[in-house]
Amino acid sequence: MGHPGGRIVGKILFGWEFGASLGHVYPLLRIANRLRDNGHEIVFVCRDVVLASDLVRAEGYKLIQAPFWKNPPIPNLRDIPTPSYADVLVRQGFAYRKNLVSMMSVWTDLVALLKPDLVVADHSPGLSLALRGLVPVFNVGNGFTLPPSGVEEYPVVNRGGKPLMAQERLLAIFNEVNRERGAPLLDRLPQVFDTEGQFVCTVPQLDPYHGVPGRVQVGPLEDSMTPAPLPENPHIFVYMAHDIAGREVVLETVAKNGLPATAYIRGASARDRARYASHSLTMLDKPVDFRSMLPKSSLVIHSGGGGTATACLMTGRPQIMLPTQAEANLNARLLRSRGLAEVAPPTVTPSHFKAILARAAGNREMAERCLQNAEILAGEDWGNALGRIVTAAEAILSPA
Repeated sequence: MGHPGGRIVGKILFGWEFGASLGHVYPLLRIANRLRDNGHEIVFVCRDVVLASDLVRAEGYKLIQAPFWKNPPIPNLRDIPTPSYADVLVRQGFAYRKNLVSMMSVWTDLVALLKPDLVVADHSPGLSLALRGLVPVFNVGNGFTLPPSGVEEYPVVNRGGKPLMAQERLLAIFNEVNRERGAPLLDRLPQVFDTEGQFVCTVPQLDPYHGVPGRVQVGPLEDSMTPAPLPENPHIFVYMAHDIAGREVVLETVAKNGLPATAYIRGASARDRARYASHSLTMLDKPVDFRSMLPKSSLVIHSGGGGTATACLMTGRPQIMLPTQAEANLNARLLRSRGLAEVAPPTVTPSHFKAILARAAGNREMAERCLQNAEILAGEDWGNALGRIVTAAEAILSPA
């Protein structure tokens, strides 16, 4: 495909295979927009096309349904701990040969039809495994969704619970399928993500694999935030989805607390917003720009997503996190261990959350620690992740 300026233009497939929120789409869009500006054609292949549709189509990109993994028939699946990333794979169905064969075939068929020159993937182990040796793949993700590929086995990051399957057995299943497909075999299970590019888009404080030899973080893909002094008057910011467990307890407690507060609850109806609004709590009907909201907030309450946690870290804001997913639980555990956040369980009671809120809102020592941490981050080079990924992509798409 030609370009008016004479430069080669490539086609890029952006893939999202696992995960339940738009936190996997926003980073891909930031990369896609930069590469589109360079003249490349973009196609999105997403796990949840309903959730992603408005965002992706607003940018004018084609959108296709990704191969959709059905959860395997394991009782109480959502309650089973995942000590390592291998257990994440088993819980998604990778240990079932029929699932694996079918999904690998669908991914390769899709790529054969679209003929991309490069694939950029977020939380997409099946895509990475299927396309190994067929087309260049860049994997992007935070610390949890992009584990290290240079180790012999996936390290344990969640204490508690037993492995669902020995990693060597899962490796054997992968290689059985690869052998049948005529695909390259793996020497080690973590080679699933050993592709042409691996970009860990977070900071050390939020990477559960920080310290693993060879592990390098490139920084967040979100707009770089800068440390901001705490506002003179307290102000609480609540940011979470409508279906997050504990949401009602949080909003009721914040509304009764009396401190000025602002909340954006994604998916909340006008009736819900009116229900919680009070003289001290403002309920927003549309997302707010973190760059304007966080500097005037003294405390942020959210569900533990990596993007929000990173923005709070970079700005220097204490957090109360209500994690309900494995990734968010890891984020909460990492920040609490550093004294940068309080954590509430999804089943938190009103009295318990009232105590957590009072402790966090009045913790001057934690507030100062958060600001000091933000100053440290500001003194390091965490603002060029997007540029590094785009430069690496251009080296493949438009080689000198």
